[in-house]
Amino acid sequence: MSEDLARVRELLNKAPFWFVAGFAAVAFYASILLHIAFLPLSFLYALLLRPMVWMEWEKRGKDVLLVHTDGKHSEQWMARLSPLIGDRAVVLDYSQERQWDGWSLAAQLIRVFGPMTPGALPEHSLPVAIVFQRLQPPRRFFFGRRSKNCEKTFERLRAALAGIDNNAAEKVLT
Repeated sequence: MSEDLARVRELLNKAPFWFVAGFAAVAFYASILLHIAFLPLSFLYALLLRPMVWMEWEKRGKDVLLVHTDGKHSEQWMARLSPLIGDRAVVLDYSQERQWDGWSLAAQLIRVFGPMTPGALPEHSLPVAIVFQRLQPPRRFFFGRRSKNCEKTFERLRAALAGIDNNAAEKVLT
């Protein structure tokens, strides 16, 4: 392996600057074009995951994905969320993310619809409840340390679980 790297370095040192700079520029712009070309596929992937939830979880009576961590704040909110959600939730412990089956529906859903951050989930945004209702986009409810007005979010989650329209719930809560 180190011999291969030494050969590559030797070739780069012998190559003219304009060649290396040109190659780097082409690689940079090609990566941007590939990202733009594959971006619609990520939206399609998200659109296809939603019917999978309806088909697989609806049979089992599940329509909520609940992700938490081992932190004190998360445990306090889980004590309030668990009775509200009951058996409707598929629960993931983010502290055990390494043991998750990456191909499981729940793990794919949290990566697509969870907090939008590069890399891993920020623990300050957990717990999070994602409600999947037929023919509607998923609704996310964050209860992390940095979340604003968690009590209002809790009431919005209660309304969403009761099947009340989101706009009607906002009018009731204000």
